[in-house]
Amino acid sequence: MKKKKKKLTAKDIKATDLGDELNEGSESAKPVDTKVKAKQKVDITLDPRHFKFEPKWTARQTVALNALRRPDIKEVLYGGAKGGGKSVFGCLWCFKQALGIIKMCNIGPRKHPTPVGFMGRKRGVDFTNTTLETWKRFIPENAYVIKGKPAEIILLNRVKILTGGLDNSEIVNKFNSAEYAFYFIDQAEEVDREQIGELRATTRLIINGKKLPGKGLFTANPAPSFLKDEFILNPTANRVFIRALPTDNPHLGPEYIDVLKDSFRNRPELLKAYLEGCWDQLGGYNQVIKDSWIENAALVKLYPPAVKRVISCDPARYGDDETVIYCLENTIIKEQEIYGKKDLMHTANVLHCLSRKYDNALIAVDVCGLGGGVVDRLIEMGDNVIGIDNASRSEEPEKYFNLRSEIWCKAAELFAGSDVELKITNPLPPSGYSPLAGGELLKLKGQLTTPTYEFRNGKILIESKSDIKKRLGNSPDRADAYVNGLYALQFVEGQLVGGRDVYDDFEESLYGGRHSAMGM
Repeated sequence: MKKKKKKLTAKDIKATDLGDELNEGSESAKPVDTKVKAKQKVDITLDPRHFKFEPKWTARQTVALNALRRPDIKEVLYGGAKGGGKSVFGCLWCFKQALGIIKMCNIGPRKHPTPVGFMGRKRGVDFTNTTLETWKRFIPENAYVIKGKPAEIILLNRVKILTGGLDNSEIVNKFNSAEYAFYFIDQAEEVDREQIGELRATTRLIINGKKLPGKGLFTANPAPSFLKDEFILNPTANRVFIRALPTDNPHLGPEYIDVLKDSFRNRPELLKAYLEGCWDQLGGYNQVIKDSWIENAALVKLYPPAVKRVISCDPARYGDDETVIYCLENTIIKEQEIYGKKDLMHTANVLHCLSRKYDNALIAVDVCGLGGGVVDRLIEMGDNVIGIDNASRSEEPEKYFNLRSEIWCKAAELFAGSDVELKITNPLPPSGYSPLAGGELLKLKGQLTTPTYEFRNGKILIESKSDIKKRLGNSPDRADAYVNGLYALQFVEGQLVGGRDVYDDFEESLYGGRHSAMGM
């Protein structure tokens, strides 16, 4: 005869049992076993009055928690450096708030649990993939179930927390009639004031005749936004800013600090923001390549030990986008072809001829969209060609969201280090003067400083061409062709200046690395 399994009750749960698993980065904070979780259900026999739940807060989290408990404080911005345990704090706080409401209002099990709060991010998909996963990892799994899309988190069959993205108009429209006791917006630097205006007006929940005090929590990394104005520069009496730092988190190893220092070595203002939580001096913070770096590149004179040549192409077919072809000799544009409304076979023939002209130079083609057909034709003609798929996986996936992000960031490093000589030396006409050279360079310089970047799930993401076109009305085709060319130089064997033997010592060379086109 099989023994019946004992049901888990509140008496079986101790604070120490839960606390060790609710610390970010602790060894005991293990991901939930999904196979086990699928068999588990909320234990409605748990009495919330005796449900022990006291995570081991860090010192800085304790400061934020105490601020949220103050009756005179309505909103807290827990913001600052990366790695400060902000998202974990938000999830823990929401769970504690929901438990407190159950106890204070003496709410029993309900067929239709009462909505008491909202958790979200700017994009619903980011909330689901990051913040909600943090919740699953750190909140006792026998205390809640998740239902529906967008997810509703139902706690002890008594109350529920609604979730989602502020990019969902249906969710935002529901704020007009919603009544909550609290809200939590993760990565709040991504949203604008208007997107949370309706949410702020929802804190009017009354349960069993009791008006619950409304509370709001924003977690954010430093960025120019309404948060800086409302919580730091011009805070009202009911708003407070708590700075989060990676050094506050005892579970982060020293290697995390080293990664930050390496990632932002050319951007001291961002390093100060993400390491020290500083919100000052962040004007133009998200510009990938700075104007000053471009101006310096137009003046600098480089003397590389080897000559490398590559033909870079960002193809277009019809419409208002341009097909851009740059013939690079190291970083200098020796020749260019820019046109619109030509078919792909025309572009393939132009590339074939230019490659032959420059000693069978490697051809690099952006294959996102139309470029695949150009590459196929060039292969048929026997050319040395590589396709660059900007949407593909980065070679450093833990750092960059996709290959486009890596290419642009690596180009930014070259510009920041004065390793780019930005010049256009198109073959001159018989007069010896090209009136277009200055204008063409000006257009390229403008496009190189156009893209911005953001952090998406902890990785650097460069603004897409389509988003840039929506923002400015035109696509940065010239800039994309140029940075793709810089990227492709690493796959070219250079020839020593003076025509000596093929340069094969790539370890110390600019755009170095032992790569070949076949490795793509």
